[in-house]
Amino acid sequence: KLHGGKPIINSINFEDGEQAAVDRLVLAKKFGAGVIALTIDEVGMAKTAEDKLRIARRLIEFACDKYGLPQSDLLIDPLTFTIATGNEDDRKLGQWTLEGIRMIRDEFPDVQIVLGLSNISFGLNPAARHVLNSVFLDHAVKAGMTGAIVHVSKIKPLHLIPAEEVQVVEDLIFDRRREGYDPLQKLLEIFSGRKAADSVKKVRAETVEGRLKDRIVDGDRKGLGEELQAALDQGNTPLSIINDVLLDGMKVVGELFGAGKMQLPFVLQSAETMKAAVAYLEPFMEKIEGQEKGTIVLATVKGDVHDIGKNLVDIILTNNGYRVVNLGIKVPLADMVAAVKEHRAHAIGMSGLLVKSTVVMRENLEEMSRQGLEVPVLLGGAALTRNFVEDDCVNAYSSGRVAYARDAFDGLHLMDRVMG
Repeated sequence: KLHGGKPIINSINFEDGEQAAVDRLVLAKKFGAGVIALTIDEVGMAKTAEDKLRIARRLIEFACDKYGLPQSDLLIDPLTFTIATGNEDDRKLGQWTLEGIRMIRDEFPDVQIVLGLSNISFGLNPAARHVLNSVFLDHAVKAGMTGAIVHVSKIKPLHLIPAEEVQVVEDLIFDRRREGYDPLQKLLEIFSGRKAADSVKKVRAETVEGRLKDRIVDGDRKGLGEELQAALDQGNTPLSIINDVLLDGMKVVGELFGAGKMQLPFVLQSAETMKAAVAYLEPFMEKIEGQEKGTIVLATVKGDVHDIGKNLVDIILTNNGYRVVNLGIKVPLADMVAAVKEHRAHAIGMSGLLVKSTVVMRENLEEMSRQGLEVPVLLGGAALTRNFVEDDCVNAYSSGRVAYARDAFDGLHLMDRVMG
């Protein structure tokens, strides 16, 4: 009653039977909440991949088939345990968790899968934990995990981790011991005495252009102005710096994000660095009307105040040569339509985090049909699914020109397609 978004109940399991789970599922069904379900039954916590799948099946049959919870609202936690004890019984726990995730995902593609991720590294020093957490996160996402409980300060982008450390950690996760080599002992050796704040120094690029590109990829704004000025002093034009250097860095960010090797907080850091660089260069640029690739009106729909995702789209599109008319939050359709006409926009981008925002988006499209509008519409937000957009929303808009933007980079690719 008090929460404007979609709450999540943490959690249900079968450790003491089914009654406690029944009570929570009734509440979840009544209020439209998601439910985290742990793979624990009367015997104990599931450790092998087969046990994780067996209990997940029971949880899904119980919560979804018996009590009517949509599978997409059930977050199965297949559990992960530390692989840092050195005990023989614990050596394959990480591998079994990844196999369990993959088996659950293959059998139940609509359920969510979540982990208390940092459990995998319990017992190691903080610096080693950061690396193990990050590498395990990458493998878990590839296996089919859709969410993780982890503090962003406890992970790092994979491209910043030396290849040797990644290799040793992967050997630990997949228990690749061999004669004379124990990856756990090797990991302890590598990180002996190292603090979490310490990191292997990245080799600085020799050219200012290379250093600027690295700054975008790494989200490093310290000293950014000095290096931009150095690039200008060497005869680079502001537009060439943006188009040939900075955008090249953002392309790498997009590739890393798409491959699951860079998480959203780090993407935001890179985007903000790009934004700061463009702001520094703007006074040196001759503004030519109409030099933008195209114009989009961007807004969070009526009744929704969430704008982090929308603002990231704004930064990515703006940095890639588009003009963005950002109307802010809680924007009624009439304001979007007026902005399209005023700015001769080529598309509308509607964003929203709340479940009710998906209904508002569909209603907006129905009203746009009644008004005879045909401007392309991009829809994005955590509550949306591709199926909902491509079925319900496309059918609601008479022109059919509606597309689902999974993330900011997806929005960029869609705008490129709109502009041909």
